[in-house]
Amino acid sequence: MYKGRFRRQLKQSTLCLFCILCIFICIKSAAANRTTRLDSLKTILSKAPAPDVAIKTLQELSNLYRQKPEEVGYLHQLLDISNRVDSVQVVYTTAAHLSRYYYDDNKSDSVVYWAKYIDSIGKSRKELSDGLFEAYSYVCLDHLWMENYELAMNEAIRLYNLACSKNNTYGQIRCGENLGHIYQAIRRDSDAIAVFQAALDKQEEEGEKLTFSIRLVSYQLESLLRINKLDSAEVLLTRYKDLLDRQDKVNKITGSIYPVDRYRWIMHSFYAELYLKRKEMEKAKKSIACATSYVGKETISNDYAVFAYLYIQARYNKETGNYTAALTYINELLKSWKTPDCLQLKADILSESGDAQSAILAYKDVISETSKINNEAFTRQINQLRTLYDLNDKEMQKKELEISQMNVNIKEHQLIISMSVSVILLLILYILYFSLRRTRRLKNELQKEKEALIESEKNLRVAKDKAEEASQAKTTFIANISHEVRTPLNAIVGFASLLSDPACTEDEKTEFSSVISNNTELLLNLVNDVLCLSQIEAGNLSFTIRTVELVDCCRNAMDTIRHRIVDGVSLTFTPETPSFLLNTDPLRLQQLLVNLLVNAAKFTEAGEINLSFHIDSKENKVDIIVTDTGCGIPQDKITQIFKRFEKVDEYKQGTGLGLSICQAIANALGGTIRVDSAYTQGARFIFTHPC
Repeated sequence: MYKGRFRRQLKQSTLCLFCILCIFICIKSAAANRTTRLDSLKTILSKAPAPDVAIKTLQELSNLYRQKPEEVGYLHQLLDISNRVDSVQVVYTTAAHLSRYYYDDNKSDSVVYWAKYIDSIGKSRKELSDGLFEAYSYVCLDHLWMENYELAMNEAIRLYNLACSKNNTYGQIRCGENLGHIYQAIRRDSDAIAVFQAALDKQEEEGEKLTFSIRLVSYQLESLLRINKLDSAEVLLTRYKDLLDRQDKVNKITGSIYPVDRYRWIMHSFYAELYLKRKEMEKAKKSIACATSYVGKETISNDYAVFAYLYIQARYNKETGNYTAALTYINELLKSWKTPDCLQLKADILSESGDAQSAILAYKDVISETSKINNEAFTRQINQLRTLYDLNDKEMQKKELEISQMNVNIKEHQLIISMSVSVILLLILYILYFSLRRTRRLKNELQKEKEALIESEKNLRVAKDKAEEASQAKTTFIANISHEVRTPLNAIVGFASLLSDPACTEDEKTEFSSVISNNTELLLNLVNDVLCLSQIEAGNLSFTIRTVELVDCCRNAMDTIRHRIVDGVSLTFTPETPSFLLNTDPLRLQQLLVNLLVNAAKFTEAGEINLSFHIDSKENKVDIIVTDTGCGIPQDKITQIFKRFEKVDEYKQGTGLGLSICQAIANALGGTIRVDSAYTQGARFIFTHPC
């Protein structure tokens, strides 16, 4: 029994080795054949063959060197020969291939140049070529990948209408493919599927082309999986595999180099996504293993195939709980594709792995990237509107110049006619002389008016921008103030209505009155902050500088806020000296100190709030310090805390204006205010006042 098993294993091993040897020999043979074919074609070209032979040779060489630097040289040679012998169809095809080469090489200007080159030849010959639609499809896609969705859509629709009006089937198919890409980019996948299917049906009516079908089916699969039409996707994947097998046979028979491996890589990634969405993890694992076998092959470029592979690896490892591997794949993916979907996946991985802090930062990145895309789209639309306005303005100027030129021509004609009448020659010359002076004067006046209008337009744009900024600031201000005013008002109204309730006891009424009083004080402080802010904005904040006792100012500020200190918190004052005279505005100084002490009281529920000052005789300044043992200020908030409406805790009462007002007062008194970042037991604010 064991001998039989050993013989079977030996037979299977021998057969495997034989197959591997055959494959190796075939690869070597194909490589040798390709090298031999290249040498043969170059030899034919070196002998200066007839134009028709040279054209066929150059076409084959450019195909063999597809998307390599050598291809450009052969295409230019092909274009020169085709122009000399007036082989216009070859010219169209060659220029379209140049447009494709520069599109893959990310050179937008060259893509547009060759598209316009084909367009100009077609217009001069009054004909519409397939090469025009191929070249302009690359222009459209270039707009799309640059996220100029409006330009891409306009270009695709323009070309589609042109193809329909001329009944050009190839143009309709290429434009349908472009429209599908645009719908995918803006997440209208159902529309994309319909458009791709229409293009697929159209090209099959005219005779199926495998390369077209492979591309269109690949695009359809992406959208079907995205919107979870899994049964349809599974059927289409079977067709996709069949198309790739057929194209592989064509490659072997004709020696073509169509990138079948690239699409097989994508296919296995699609299979993995299908099984992953169905929770068939073993099948998903096998599909990912198949996809992994294509990693690192030289024939596959760093394109969508890489994106699909890395994305499904990250999702699979996330679903299986291997968060470390998932993060590795998603971070690798984000190096080249920083899209909201990829950022969202990273945030979900971090969240599920339990790294809440990193997950929060990742979710912020998602929001930031989405806002950035929206802002860029808005900016592009504004720029397009401005461009249209400038174009219209130039058209109006051109028409005005044409009208002026017509007037000048009429006057010249009148002058020629008048010269035939010798009797009135002097009179006409006299009239024309004064007319010319008047025209010049009017021209100068018009030029001045034009310059004034341009200057006025600039001023209006500046005023518009300022108005928009002011409107945004007003909106933000009203939103914050309305929220902060509503809370104490609700408390005042609610408890005031309860006071009139006969069922309330005297103790309850006393408690309700206390609540009303506290909220009234909160509302009054809010109004005072807003009024103070408005005075700062208007530059009307008055200061009366005189010599005051600093110790008294500090004690008055402490007495003002003492009732706000909660039980369990001690309010202390530790002056460096028992008496110190300071030239300042006592009202504004106490306002600053009260704001700092109120801020400390708000965030300190246990421990101590300390007010102190330190005199620096050498620097001629005094540091007034407020220290608490509260929750402290996060490091990322320290640089933002003095901004308006900025709050450490959004759930605490207050407008977020107190520290902003403190900073304005400190600046007006010639001093500075800062947060001591080295203090970690709570928060410490240091106000430096010149002596």
